[in-house]
Amino acid sequence: MKLRTEICNVDETEIVIRCNQRDQSVKRLEAALASILPQSNEMILTLNDTEYFVPKKSILFFETDDGKVTAHTAKAMYYTSYKLYELEEMMSVTFVRVSKSCIVNIDQVSALKHNQIGASEVFFKSCDKKVYASRGYYKALKDMIYEMRINR
Repeated sequence: MKLRTEICNVDETEIVIRCNQRDQSVKRLEAALASILPQSNEMILTLNDTEYFVPKKSILFFETDDGKVTAHTAKAMYYTSYKLYELEEMMSVTFVRVSKSCIVNIDQVSALKHNQIGASEVFFKSCDKKVYASRGYYKALKDMIYEMRINR
């Protein structure tokens, strides 16, 4: 891995990571950069025509159903106009895709119940909500939880 800094006349500093594979070292680098870069700690979400300023860390997961994307906290369910792929790009690295229709905040995950045959269950802290992780995403989810929470 090499490090290069370019000085140019732009209004905003941009950090680009070029790699041939998004392996664990790249993910650790992304997490380290995300933790020191300034970013908004809140997100504007709607519920019954009211806009709420919800702390990102309180969001358990995002899911899509019938073309609508919902953001779930322990106590409420809000709506957002963003698509899941947009949320993947704009949220911190603690938000991980677990199925075609769901992204979870691994900092809010309390347990995983693995299922060899079908989708595995993902449980959250401080509530009874759960989502299902597809078989194709389960290993990456588990590895990311170990990397970000257990092996710090």
